Amino acid sequence: MTNVGYNILILSVCWILAVGGGVYATFVKQPGELDRVQKAEQMIQMEQAEFMALLVEETESEQLAAEAVSRWNSRYRAIPARLSSAEVVDYLNRLTPSGFESFDVSYDRTTELADYSYHTYRINGRGYFNSLYRFVWEIENGRAFYRLRDLSLDHIDVLKKDANTDRERLQVMVSFTLNVEAYFGGVEGMDPGDVLLAGTDAGLPTEAETIELPSDVLPARRAATNPFYPLIMDQLPPNTDNYVDVESATLVSIAGDVAVFQYNGEYRSVGVGDAVYLGYITELDQLGGKVHVRLNKGGIIDEVTLELDTAGRFMQARGANRLVPTE
Repeated sequence: MTNVGYNILILSVCWILAVGGGVYATFVKQPGELDRVQKAEQMIQMEQAEFMALLVEETESEQLAAEAVSRWNSRYRAIPARLSSAEVVDYLNRLTPSGFESFDVSYDRTTELADYSYHTYRINGRGYFNSLYRFVWEIENGRAFYRLRDLSLDHIDVLKKDANTDRERLQVMVSFTLNVEAYFGGVEGMDPGDVLLAGTDAGLPTEAETIELPSDVLPARRAATNPFYPLIMDQLPPNTDNYVDVESATLVSIAGDVAVFQYNGEYRSVGVGDAVYLGYITELDQLGGKVHVRLNKGGIIDEVTLELDTAGRFMQARGANRLVPTE
Protein backbone atom coordinates (compact mmCIF):
# COMPACT_ATOMS: atom_id res chain seq x y z
CA MET A 1 0.00 0.00 0.00
CA THR A 2 1.40 3.28 -1.00
CA ASN A 3 1.72 6.35 1.16
CA VAL A 4 -1.36 7.83 -0.47
CA GLY A 5 -3.38 4.80 0.57
CA TYR A 6 -2.11 5.06 4.15
CA ASN A 7 -3.01 8.73 4.26
CA ILE A 8 -6.49 8.08 2.92
CA LEU A 9 -6.97 5.31 5.46
CA ILE A 10 -5.79 7.49 8.32
CA LEU A 11 -7.99 10.37 7.20
CA SER A 12 -10.97 8.03 6.88
CA VAL A 13 -10.44 6.73 10.39
CA CYS A 14 -10.13 10.27 11.75
CA TRP A 15 -13.25 11.32 9.88
CA ILE A 16 -15.18 8.32 11.21
CA LEU A 17 -14.00 9.08 14.75
CA ALA A 18 -14.91 12.77 14.39
CA VAL A 19 -18.33 11.99 12.92
CA GLY A 20 -18.96 9.32 15.54
CA GLY A 21 -17.93 11.66 18.35
CA GLY A 22 -20.16 14.39 16.98
CA VAL A 23 -23.09 12.02 16.62
CA TYR A 24 -22.52 10.73 20.17
CA ALA A 25 -22.22 14.24 21.59
CA THR A 26 -25.24 15.51 19.63
CA PHE A 27 -27.64 12.65 20.01
CA VAL A 28 -26.50 10.97 23.24
CA LYS A 29 -24.56 13.23 25.58
CA GLN A 30 -25.98 16.70 24.88
CA PRO A 31 -29.70 15.74 25.31
CA GLY A 32 -28.95 14.34 28.75
CA GLU A 33 -26.93 17.40 29.69
CA LEU A 34 -29.62 19.68 28.27
CA ASP A 35 -32.27 17.85 30.27
CA ARG A 36 -30.15 18.19 33.41
CA VAL A 37 -29.66 21.92 32.80
CA GLN A 38 -33.37 22.46 32.11
CA LYS A 39 -34.29 20.63 35.32
CA ALA A 40 -31.75 22.69 37.23
CA GLU A 41 -33.21 25.86 35.72
CA GLN A 42 -36.72 24.77 36.71
CA MET A 43 -35.54 24.10 40.27
CA ILE A 44 -33.94 27.54 40.39
CA GLN A 45 -37.13 29.17 39.09
CA MET A 46 -39.23 27.24 41.64
CA GLU A 47 -36.87 28.26 44.45
CA GLN A 48 -37.04 31.86 43.24
CA ALA A 49 -40.85 31.75 43.14
CA GLU A 50 -40.91 30.21 46.62
CA PHE A 51 -38.53 32.90 47.84
CA MET A 52 -40.76 35.64 46.39
CA ALA A 53 -43.82 34.03 48.01
CA LEU A 54 -41.96 33.99 51.33
CA LEU A 55 -41.14 37.67 50.90
CA VAL A 56 -44.82 38.45 50.25
CA GLU A 57 -45.89 36.39 53.28
CA GLU A 58 -43.26 38.14 55.38
CA THR A 59 -44.56 41.55 54.31
CA GLU A 60 -48.16 40.54 55.04
CA SER A 61 -47.12 39.07 58.39
CA GLU A 62 -45.30 42.27 59.31
CA GLN A 63 -48.42 44.30 58.44
CA LEU A 64 -50.66 42.00 60.48
CA ALA A 65 -48.22 42.07 63.37
CA ALA A 66 -48.00 45.86 63.26
CA GLU A 67 -51.80 46.12 63.18
CA ALA A 68 -52.13 43.67 66.08
CA VAL A 69 -49.54 45.57 68.13
CA SER A 70 -51.27 48.86 67.33
CA ARG A 71 -54.63 47.46 68.43
CA TRP A 72 -53.11 46.02 71.56
CA ASN A 73 -51.39 49.28 72.48
CA SER A 74 -54.61 51.25 71.89
CA ARG A 75 -56.98 48.74 73.53
CA TYR A 76 -59.95 50.31 75.26
CA ARG A 77 -60.99 47.49 77.57
CA ALA A 78 -58.86 46.58 80.55
CA ILE A 79 -58.93 43.58 82.90
CA PRO A 80 -57.22 44.07 86.27
CA ALA A 81 -55.13 41.29 87.73
CA ARG A 82 -57.16 41.33 90.96
CA LEU A 83 -60.65 42.62 91.73
CA SER A 84 -62.41 42.48 95.08
CA SER A 85 -66.15 42.53 95.76
CA ALA A 86 -65.81 45.84 97.58
CA GLU A 87 -64.36 47.43 94.43
CA VAL A 88 -67.15 46.03 92.26
CA VAL A 89 -69.90 47.26 94.59
CA ASP A 90 -68.25 50.68 94.80
CA TYR A 91 -68.09 50.85 91.00
CA LEU A 92 -71.78 49.93 90.68
CA ASN A 93 -72.69 52.58 93.25
CA ARG A 94 -70.80 55.19 91.26
CA LEU A 95 -72.89 54.34 88.19
CA THR A 96 -76.22 54.68 90.05
CA PRO A 97 -76.09 57.91 92.11
CA SER A 98 -79.70 58.89 91.26
CA GLY A 99 -82.77 57.82 89.35
CA PHE A 100 -83.35 54.59 91.28
CA GLU A 101 -85.88 53.88 94.03
CA SER A 102 -83.91 50.75 94.95
CA PHE A 103 -80.78 49.04 93.64
CA ASP A 104 -79.96 45.83 95.52
CA VAL A 105 -76.72 43.94 94.77
CA SER A 106 -76.06 40.38 95.94
CA TYR A 107 -72.94 38.29 95.32
CA ASP A 108 -73.56 35.04 93.46
CA ARG A 109 -70.27 33.26 92.69
CA THR A 110 -66.71 33.54 91.37
CA THR A 111 -65.75 31.56 88.27
CA GLU A 112 -62.06 30.82 87.63
CA LEU A 113 -60.99 29.72 84.15
CA ALA A 114 -57.61 29.10 82.53
CA ASP A 115 -57.35 32.53 80.85
CA TYR A 116 -59.52 34.72 83.09
CA SER A 117 -61.87 34.83 86.07
CA TYR A 118 -65.03 36.75 86.89
CA HIS A 119 -67.38 37.58 89.76
CA THR A 120 -71.13 37.26 89.20
CA TYR A 121 -73.63 39.53 90.98
CA ARG A 122 -77.40 39.47 91.01
CA ILE A 123 -79.06 42.91 90.88
CA ASN A 124 -82.70 43.84 91.28
CA GLY A 125 -84.43 47.16 91.86
CA ARG A 126 -86.64 49.78 90.34
CA GLY A 127 -86.07 53.19 88.84
CA TYR A 128 -86.61 55.42 85.85
CA PHE A 129 -86.04 53.82 82.46
CA ASN A 130 -83.59 56.53 81.33
CA SER A 131 -81.49 56.02 84.47
CA LEU A 132 -81.40 52.27 83.88
CA TYR A 133 -80.47 52.89 80.23
CA ARG A 134 -77.50 55.05 81.31
CA PHE A 135 -76.37 52.33 83.75
CA VAL A 136 -76.51 49.66 81.03
CA TRP A 137 -74.65 51.98 78.63
CA GLU A 138 -71.81 52.47 81.12
CA ILE A 139 -71.59 48.73 81.85
CA GLU A 140 -71.37 47.85 78.16
CA ASN A 141 -69.12 50.72 77.01
CA GLY A 142 -66.94 51.58 80.00
CA ARG A 143 -63.24 50.65 80.11
CA ALA A 144 -63.69 48.18 82.94
CA PHE A 145 -64.56 44.75 81.55
CA TYR A 146 -68.08 44.09 82.85
CA ARG A 147 -70.80 42.07 81.13
CA LEU A 148 -74.55 42.28 81.63
CA ARG A 149 -76.74 39.17 81.28
CA ASP A 150 -80.39 38.12 81.70
CA LEU A 151 -81.92 41.62 81.88
CA SER A 152 -85.65 41.54 82.68
CA LEU A 153 -87.88 44.66 82.85
CA ASP A 154 -91.42 45.25 84.08
CA HIS A 155 -93.48 48.43 83.94
CA ILE A 156 -94.75 49.95 87.21
CA ASP A 157 -96.50 53.21 88.15
CA VAL A 158 -95.62 54.83 91.46
CA LEU A 159 -97.36 57.74 93.23
CA LYS A 160 -94.80 60.06 94.81
CA LYS A 161 -95.24 63.27 96.77
CA ASP A 162 -93.65 66.38 95.35
CA ALA A 163 -91.30 67.88 97.94
CA ASN A 164 -92.24 71.43 96.92
CA THR A 165 -96.01 71.16 96.54
CA ASP A 166 -96.69 68.15 98.80
CA ARG A 167 -98.94 66.80 96.05
CA GLU A 168 -98.81 63.30 94.63
CA ARG A 169 -97.35 62.75 91.17
CA LEU A 170 -97.65 59.69 88.96
CA GLN A 171 -94.17 58.34 88.17
CA VAL A 172 -93.69 55.88 85.30
CA MET A 173 -90.88 53.53 86.35
CA VAL A 174 -89.54 50.03 85.67
CA SER A 175 -88.62 47.17 87.94
CA PHE A 176 -85.65 45.12 86.78
CA THR A 177 -83.47 42.11 87.47
CA LEU A 178 -80.12 41.37 85.84
CA ASN A 179 -76.78 39.62 86.28
CA VAL A 180 -73.47 41.47 86.10
CA GLU A 181 -70.15 39.71 85.50
CA ALA A 182 -66.97 41.55 86.56
CA TYR A 183 -63.84 40.16 84.86
CA PHE A 184 -60.31 40.04 86.26
CA GLY A 185 -57.12 37.98 86.11
CA GLY A 186 -56.75 38.04 82.32
CA VAL A 187 -53.74 37.15 80.20
CA GLU A 188 -50.48 38.99 80.68
CA GLY A 189 -50.66 42.57 79.47
CA MET A 190 -54.37 43.09 80.05
CA ASP A 191 -53.77 44.54 83.51
CA PRO A 192 -53.34 48.29 82.89
CA GLY A 193 -51.35 48.71 86.08
CA ASP A 194 -51.54 52.24 87.46
CA VAL A 195 -53.84 53.33 84.63
CA LEU A 196 -56.77 52.16 86.75
CA LEU A 197 -57.31 53.47 90.24
CA ALA A 198 -57.20 50.43 92.50
CA GLY A 199 -59.51 50.20 95.48
CA THR A 200 -61.88 53.10 94.86
CA ASP A 201 -62.79 53.21 91.19
CA ALA A 202 -62.75 49.45 90.55
CA GLY A 203 -61.68 49.73 86.97
CA LEU A 204 -62.25 53.40 86.13
CA PRO A 205 -59.31 55.04 84.30
CA THR A 206 -57.72 58.27 85.41
CA GLU A 207 -58.50 61.36 83.35
CA ALA A 208 -54.92 61.45 82.03
CA GLU A 209 -55.13 57.87 80.76
CA THR A 210 -58.71 57.83 79.48
CA ILE A 211 -58.82 56.76 75.84
CA GLU A 212 -61.18 58.93 73.82
CA LEU A 213 -63.23 56.98 71.30
CA PRO A 214 -65.07 58.64 68.40
CA SER A 215 -68.71 59.14 69.28
CA ASP A 216 -69.84 57.37 66.10
CA VAL A 217 -68.39 54.03 67.23
CA LEU A 218 -70.46 53.98 70.41
CA PRO A 219 -74.24 53.70 70.78
CA ALA A 220 -76.26 56.75 71.76
CA ARG A 221 -75.93 57.74 75.40
CA ARG A 222 -79.65 58.61 75.54
CA ALA A 223 -82.50 56.29 74.68
CA ALA A 224 -84.40 57.35 71.57
CA THR A 225 -87.71 56.69 73.33
CA ASN A 226 -89.08 55.32 76.56
CA PRO A 227 -90.98 52.16 75.59
CA PHE A 228 -92.62 51.98 79.01
CA TYR A 229 -94.18 55.42 78.86
CA PRO A 230 -97.66 55.11 77.31
CA LEU A 231 -98.20 57.09 74.12
CA ILE A 232 -101.96 57.27 74.82
CA MET A 233 -103.10 57.08 78.43
CA ASP A 234 -106.31 55.46 79.61
CA GLN A 235 -106.70 58.20 82.23
CA LEU A 236 -105.50 61.77 82.22
CA PRO A 237 -102.94 62.66 84.89
CA PRO A 238 -104.25 64.63 87.88
CA ASN A 239 -103.81 68.40 87.99
CA THR A 240 -101.36 68.19 90.86
CA ASP A 241 -99.71 71.54 90.04
CA ASN A 242 -103.07 73.37 90.08
CA TYR A 243 -102.62 74.74 86.58
CA VAL A 244 -105.51 76.61 84.92
CA ASP A 245 -107.89 74.14 83.29
CA VAL A 246 -108.79 76.21 80.24
CA GLU A 247 -111.69 73.94 79.31
CA SER A 248 -113.47 74.56 82.62
CA ALA A 249 -112.20 78.07 83.36
CA THR A 250 -113.79 81.31 82.12
CA LEU A 251 -111.78 83.63 79.89
CA VAL A 252 -112.28 87.09 81.41
CA SER A 253 -110.00 89.40 79.40
CA ILE A 254 -106.96 89.70 77.16
CA ALA A 255 -104.67 92.59 77.94
CA GLY A 256 -101.53 92.86 75.85
CA ASP A 257 -99.60 89.61 76.15
CA VAL A 258 -101.61 88.30 79.13
CA ALA A 259 -104.90 86.40 79.25
CA VAL A 260 -106.90 86.42 82.47
CA PHE A 261 -109.01 83.39 83.46
CA GLN A 262 -111.43 82.91 86.34
CA TYR A 263 -110.69 79.47 87.77
CA ASN A 264 -111.74 77.96 91.09
CA GLY A 265 -113.00 81.29 92.35
CA GLU A 266 -109.83 83.24 91.63
CA TYR A 267 -108.36 85.19 88.73
CA ARG A 268 -105.29 83.70 87.05
CA SER A 269 -103.17 85.32 84.32
CA VAL A 270 -101.15 83.39 81.72
CA GLY A 271 -99.12 84.39 78.67
CA VAL A 272 -97.81 82.77 75.49
CA GLY A 273 -95.75 79.72 76.38
CA ASP A 274 -97.11 79.47 79.92
CA ALA A 275 -98.26 76.06 81.10
CA VAL A 276 -101.90 75.21 81.66
CA TYR A 277 -103.43 71.88 82.61
CA LEU A 278 -102.43 69.33 79.94
CA GLY A 279 -100.72 71.91 77.70
CA TYR A 280 -99.63 75.49 77.14
CA ILE A 281 -100.72 78.77 75.56
CA THR A 282 -99.62 79.05 71.91
CA GLU A 283 -101.09 82.41 70.81
CA LEU A 284 -103.04 85.42 72.11
CA ASP A 285 -105.25 87.36 69.69
CA GLN A 286 -106.21 90.52 71.57
CA LEU A 287 -108.06 92.14 68.65
CA GLY A 288 -110.03 88.97 67.87
CA GLY A 289 -110.55 88.13 71.51
CA LYS A 290 -109.15 84.62 71.14
CA VAL A 291 -106.71 82.43 73.06
CA HIS A 292 -105.14 79.45 71.30
CA VAL A 293 -104.06 76.49 73.44
CA ARG A 294 -102.34 73.20 72.61
CA LEU A 295 -103.36 70.31 74.88
CA ASN A 296 -101.95 66.81 75.20
CA LYS A 297 -104.88 64.69 76.31
CA GLY A 298 -103.11 61.50 77.22
CA GLY A 299 -101.16 61.33 73.97
CA ILE A 300 -103.83 62.90 71.75
CA ILE A 301 -102.83 66.41 70.70
CA ASP A 302 -105.75 68.87 70.56
CA GLU A 303 -105.74 72.50 69.45
CA VAL A 304 -108.29 74.51 71.46
CA THR A 305 -109.43 78.07 70.73
CA LEU A 306 -111.13 80.05 73.50
CA GLU A 307 -113.13 83.14 72.58
CA LEU A 308 -113.72 86.14 74.80
CA ASP A 309 -117.34 87.21 75.37
CA THR A 310 -117.47 90.38 73.26
CA ALA A 311 -120.87 91.57 74.42
CA GLY A 312 -121.35 94.84 76.26
CA ARG A 313 -118.33 97.03 76.55
CA PHE A 314 -116.36 95.09 73.87
CA MET A 315 -118.98 95.61 71.15
CA GLN A 316 -118.04 99.25 70.67
CA ALA A 317 -114.40 98.36 69.99
CA ARG A 318 -115.46 95.83 67.35
CA GLY A 319 -118.40 97.78 65.81
CA ALA A 320 -118.48 100.32 62.97
CA ASN A 321 -118.66 103.33 65.28
CA ARG A 322 -115.32 104.71 66.36
CA LEU A 323 -114.50 107.19 69.06
CA VAL A 324 -113.26 110.54 67.74
CA PRO A 325 -111.17 112.71 70.04
CA THR A 326 -112.68 116.18 70.64
CA GLU A 327 -110.79 119.38 70.24
